[in-house]
Amino acid sequence: MFKILAFTGVLLATACSSLATDKPGYTVIKQFNLPPELAETSGLYCPDQNSLYTINDSGNKPVIYQLNLLGAIQQQVEIDAKNRDWESLTGDEQNFYIGDIGNNNGKRKVVEIYVFDKKPGNTSISRTLKVSYLYNAINKNEYLNHDFDAEAFVSVDDKLVLFSKSWKSNNLHIYELNKTDLSQKVAPVVTVEGLPGIVTGVDYNKLTREYVLVGYSLHGLGSFSPFIAKMDRRYNLLASYPLVGFNQVEGVCVSPNGEVWISQESSFFSTQKLAKLFLR
Repeated sequence: MFKILAFTGVLLATACSSLATDKPGYTVIKQFNLPPELAETSGLYCPDQNSLYTINDSGNKPVIYQLNLLGAIQQQVEIDAKNRDWESLTGDEQNFYIGDIGNNNGKRKVVEIYVFDKKPGNTSISRTLKVSYLYNAINKNEYLNHDFDAEAFVSVDDKLVLFSKSWKSNNLHIYELNKTDLSQKVAPVVTVEGLPGIVTGVDYNKLTREYVLVGYSLHGLGSFSPFIAKMDRRYNLLASYPLVGFNQVEGVCVSPNGEVWISQESSFFSTQKLAKLFLR
């Protein structure tokens, strides 16, 4: 069951910058420091204009956190499932979809997506989708040097669209998954070149019919060059822009009114953040 948290002193604990800052292709409207519980925030989902949802990645509790628009935790629910490497969160009218899809070392034969009914008081998953990649030879994969990792997927109509985290080639592989098949072996429907790094988050803007992606290039321990990008519905890359002033950006979501939110994980050179952007 969701539990209301007393987040005392939120005005003191939450750092906020509301001064709009123009960058090429976008404007940073506001940004906030997230609470310590979300140091490893990894996915972001905003189904309405009043709240956001996020998760932490591997080694953390299997919890979905609901945030207000200041980045403060409002509610949380612990799921009856294991958090092996939760990396992405999306949803539709009925369900959350939690992506236990992280695979940095390339040794997972199967990754999992937990389907969780949004009904109040629920803590049990409805079903688990087990997904394996065609052509994935795990005995040949090396840590951070293969294309069978992922941190980003999104619900679009009757499918889940999964975006690879391609460490080796830096070419984005896109997969379309069925929401109901319990066992799926998938091949890319398209491969996209030209992104400035690996993809860590994605959402679909229904108003513009475009995908919004975030990710980064990794230069060393704690040194990231993050970006935000747009694709059309047919997965053609439209534009990408560096996210100046950010670091390990892990999540993105687009609210029904077109507001773009991004989340940043805590890293060596930065703290966990939430920011609202206007993407031109």
